[in-house]
Amino acid sequence: MSQAASSLPSAASAPVAVPPTIEVTGLGKVYRRDVSLRHWLARGLGLGEDNVSYDDPTAVAAVRDVTFSVPKGEAFGIIGRNGAGKSTLLQVIAGTLRPTKGECHVRGRVTALLELGSGFNPEFSGRENVYLAGSILGITHVEMDRKFSEIERFADIGNFIEQPVKTYSTGMLMRVAFAVAISVEPDVLIIDEALSVGDILFQQKCSARLKELLDRGVTLLVVTHDTSFVLNMCQRALWLDKGRVRFLGEAGACVREYVSAMAAISGNAPAPTDDYGALSVVALPAAPDLSLDGKERLGDGGVRVERAWLLHGDGSAGSAYRVGDWAVAVVMLRAKRTARDVSAGCELRNRHGQVIFATGLRVARRLIAEIPAGQVCVVSIRFKLELQPGQYTIDLGCGAAADSENIWDRVLNVAVLEVSNPPDQEVVHGMVRLPYEIGVARAPDATVR
Repeated sequence: MSQAASSLPSAASAPVAVPPTIEVTGLGKVYRRDVSLRHWLARGLGLGEDNVSYDDPTAVAAVRDVTFSVPKGEAFGIIGRNGAGKSTLLQVIAGTLRPTKGECHVRGRVTALLELGSGFNPEFSGRENVYLAGSILGITHVEMDRKFSEIERFADIGNFIEQPVKTYSTGMLMRVAFAVAISVEPDVLIIDEALSVGDILFQQKCSARLKELLDRGVTLLVVTHDTSFVLNMCQRALWLDKGRVRFLGEAGACVREYVSAMAAISGNAPAPTDDYGALSVVALPAAPDLSLDGKERLGDGGVRVERAWLLHGDGSAGSAYRVGDWAVAVVMLRAKRTARDVSAGCELRNRHGQVIFATGLRVARRLIAEIPAGQVCVVSIRFKLELQPGQYTIDLGCGAAADSENIWDRVLNVAVLEVSNPPDQEVVHGMVRLPYEIGVARAPDATVR
């Protein structure tokens, strides 16, 4: 072999690109208001749908040019108002609806909970519907025999499993449907609002099982109005608005943008502060600032976190705290271009990535009216660490929005906070310690027997 040939990398050493589990490209779904018999005849002959324009006055576009991908093992959320096209998008991805435009590829076995109880025969018992659902998903009767006891145990509806489904409450129906969906070892699990039904104990059990599935590499795609579920379960999220992608990215940023927009629509928009010239001038902290070099950032940086500090209540640099100590996050923002209605805030996450605490100017309904291009503002956030001992990470971010603009910056895992519980302090049971009062008294003698 020549020297030139031997210097070439071997095919075996080249990394193999793993395609995403879900791949959606330019997806659109258009419904015609007035469909002719000729159109339905053409579809029946397999000629497909004609190329309907999104702007056709005789059509309604439920989904417009949606593009995203979800890698294996990721939890991906889809949020938006009613009528935004979320369920239509999920039906196309699940294969129960044909798209008008674009392409959708899903790799692996798919289990979908699209409409509560869909696929269940109301006259059949719960047991019979479990086997029916399994056969629809390609699971043999013998396999379902092995899985049934686990399904029955997880659903936990007692003797109702032998009763007709038409006698079930919505909560019972969801229990059985979810138990079946997670038992068939899917590669992709698609859920449309199903987990919003049922009592809190079963919802917690479902969340724990979903985390187990994610740890095993199952891909989760969920439509929900529960933004806390998206924050705690999903890595990324998509905000769908009138069929279009309004935001696509990190779950926390997506939820923040969505909640802010909904607050503005409902008349709860934060009131801007005085203009930039009226803001008081403060000295920057004397303590060393946090290093932002190499930190993962999201956003376009139109308004940017330029410097940041994490302090104790007395102003000294902080990273180690006792339960109940005050912490102060200070953020210096710079506007790359004139930014209006500016917010800044922080999020505290535990070791599972759950958001334990989040706040900022927008939460406090207070925005900076405008920061001129090139100018800076300082935002200070003081909060008390009434938390379970352990390590926490803090994200810092800022954003501005006016009319069609939406510029922002988010720095992930800026610092690690260590919260300890010395022996002289009360032990924290649970995730947080809430203010509380406890009273002890004697009952009147007349009640004693």
